[in-house]
Amino acid sequence: MLIYDEKDIRNADKAWRINFINSLLGFKNLNILITHAPTGAYNAAIFNSGLHIGSSPPYVGFLLRPTKIPRHTYENLLSYPYATMNAVTESLYKRAHLTHHHIPAVESELDYAGLEAEWVEGVPLPVLKESPVRALLRFSEEHLLQVNQTRLLIFSIVWVEVRGGVQADGFIALDELRVVAGSGCDAYYRAVAIGREVVQRRRA
Repeated sequence: MLIYDEKDIRNADKAWRINFINSLLGFKNLNILITHAPTGAYNAAIFNSGLHIGSSPPYVGFLLRPTKIPRHTYENLLSYPYATMNAVTESLYKRAHLTHHHIPAVESELDYAGLEAEWVEGVPLPVLKESPVRALLRFSEEHLLQVNQTRLLIFSIVWVEVRGGVQADGFIALDELRVVAGSGCDAYYRAVAIGREVVQRRRA
């Protein structure tokens, strides 16, 4: 049994601490957000911090690390408030991982990582050709978290395409679409469903 108190964690090697805390909460779905830079380039960035904000109306959120260094996704959203969200699959994850590399804003991570984009009629930004779940998001608001200057970016959902079955009750079985999950900064996992349980939605 290994036990770490607050002092142990704060005094640990930085790289160890990053891996430890990032993997503490476990697997999270991976998505690539594609945004449009003022230079004309299309930025692509991998995120494992997606959050369900609400269903009526539909909103999702992503946590963005502090902007004390350039964050192209954030800068692009301030000039053009739309992004496409693209689920990462087993066939995509190695290339998707490359989008966390820091490259100049005038260059596109799509080209850098060898990610093939395509255009869908009515969607003003490209989506990933191989992704089975693609969505158009509109940047709605942000909240600066005072504890560490992280930003919560909130988006309304404008359009969704699921290239696979959506169950009768609206559930999307991401494991059947071979969507992967990430833990920490560099670990990837297959998602395997083990069951669904009844949710009671009626209030007493």
